[in-house]
Amino acid sequence: MNAPNETPTLVVEDLHTSFATARGALKAVDGVSFTLRSGRTLGVVGESGSGKSATARSIMNLLPPGVSTTTGRVLLDGRDIRNLPRSESRHVWGVEASMVFQNPMTSLNPVIQVGRQIGEGLRYHRKLSREAAGRRARELLEQVGIADPDRRLREYPHQLSGGMRQRVMIAIALACEPKLLIADEPTTALDVTVQKQILDLLDRLRRQHSMAMILITHDLSVVAGRTDDVIVMYAGRVVEKAPTLRLFTAMRHPYTKALFESIPKVAQPSHTRLRIIQGRPPDLATLPPGCAFAPRCAHAQPRCLSETPPLSGSEASDHRHACFYPAGTTEGEAALAANRAAGRTAAGLSLAPEPATAAGAGVP
Repeated sequence: MNAPNETPTLVVEDLHTSFATARGALKAVDGVSFTLRSGRTLGVVGESGSGKSATARSIMNLLPPGVSTTTGRVLLDGRDIRNLPRSESRHVWGVEASMVFQNPMTSLNPVIQVGRQIGEGLRYHRKLSREAAGRRARELLEQVGIADPDRRLREYPHQLSGGMRQRVMIAIALACEPKLLIADEPTTALDVTVQKQILDLLDRLRRQHSMAMILITHDLSVVAGRTDDVIVMYAGRVVEKAPTLRLFTAMRHPYTKALFESIPKVAQPSHTRLRIIQGRPPDLATLPPGCAFAPRCAHAQPRCLSETPPLSGSEASDHRHACFYPAGTTEGEAALAANRAAGRTAAGLSLAPEPATAAGAGVP
């Protein structure tokens, strides 16, 4: 990965986003903070509903006005872009920050030719002529690896495969050479081979353009080897933050560990039963007190049901986690052993009792 520059491209400070519902405020993003430098990639991981896309759209100021409320700061090259009016945000979208959405079929206009859609931003922001925008659109299609670009420019989205549509979305996002690229589940509904091609393409383009990139996914295996740092989100909060290599070698939050264990392993025998995270994510409109993951956590203790664990360490710390009984620590292993020995439940399922051990005799 590229060495970071001194000045951060993106600084997100204490970002909160809530949506007004009939049952009250739904807290989709709850105190998210991170820093991202030019040329580096941040992975954002979590289940559906964990707040990943809401965080991205809050950063981009894309949430619908009137039904959502966002607080906090979003600094892009030192400029706070969160409170910009819609008219000024249009000069940020595509030029300084771009987003690749997870479903290109619904993001692309079905009745406009691909070439015109790619060239639209170039004509609006760069004031290029129709002919110059068409030439640049052709170059972009070649850059993202689409064969026979002259033909594809004249086609409509429904005439392209899923992988081609995603490449067109990437071409649109990169047309004005933004400083920040947010890729929101860019490999959704694509087969494994095409997924790898898209991820390789994004990584190559990030290096070529020295962009800062946020890669959003529900799959930890996607961020392995493709990101510099990872934040893991659950119920709108960051529950673990670490450099990618350190996260995979020393996972601390039980949720991160559970996500990793749910990934199918090539080395496993055929028909091996997949491990799943028991229970369901919490209702963000009626969050229970304490740790939101506690009802599904095999490490949970009474303290977890009443107190919300903060992210440990300082903001400058390389590895931070929000857990009182972290995995891989003396406290965490003691809590896990104590729960098993006592047959305590997680997500309503009884844990198989195990013989009591010295480590499991008590939990601090």
